[in-house]
Amino acid sequence: MKIVIHSAILYLIILIVIPSPRISAKEIYHSGHDLLVHQMYLPIDNSEPRNEEVTTIVIHSISNVLANPDSPYRITDVYQLLKEYGLSTHYIIDRSGEIFQLVPDYRVAYHAGRSSFPYLPFFPHNMNQFSIGIELMGIGTKDEMLSIVPEALYDALDKNLIGYTEEQYQSLSWLLAQLHQKYPSIGRDRFHVIGHEEYAPGRKSDPGKLFHWEKIFETK
Repeated sequence: MKIVIHSAILYLIILIVIPSPRISAKEIYHSGHDLLVHQMYLPIDNSEPRNEEVTTIVIHSISNVLANPDSPYRITDVYQLLKEYGLSTHYIIDRSGEIFQLVPDYRVAYHAGRSSFPYLPFFPHNMNQFSIGIELMGIGTKDEMLSIVPEALYDALDKNLIGYTEEQYQSLSWLLAQLHQKYPSIGRDRFHVIGHEEYAPGRKSDPGKLFHWEKIFETK
């Protein structure tokens, strides 16, 4: 997997100050070449050493819709949001399919939280140690978002901001293939590639009803 290395600070400056035209993730994907993974690591305090074998990938959704409903998917805003709350994830995939790595795979990211996961009771609220977290920039259904997004705000959103994009599914499929190759311990099935809502039902609802699992692999 080809990786482009940036320090977090330098990359934030480039994104904000020096915008430049670039080939889209979709164009790279269809060319058959490897996608770029932009490294913009969170502070070391937003993760910890990993002591367990990676067996699971947890899919999430994320946005900054409360603070910026008109433009909720700026990577710089989401980065600062995670940093401020002491949270983290290994990867974020933006709406155009660009992939950002915020925590190295060999460290534990703070993405899963407490669980009531019925299939693997030997995870005592400790999924972070066994998993890699992937956040898709997206917004779920009104019902799913109601606990954090007021109804009036949701109704006023640009409908193009809701759900997920084809570019995200393409990049996620590519990233999953890389991770399965790197970690054979992660099964290629829905018991090992799960949604946050499945790990913590009743507490979390992402990636939600608008996420189409069949677009990344055939459901087992």
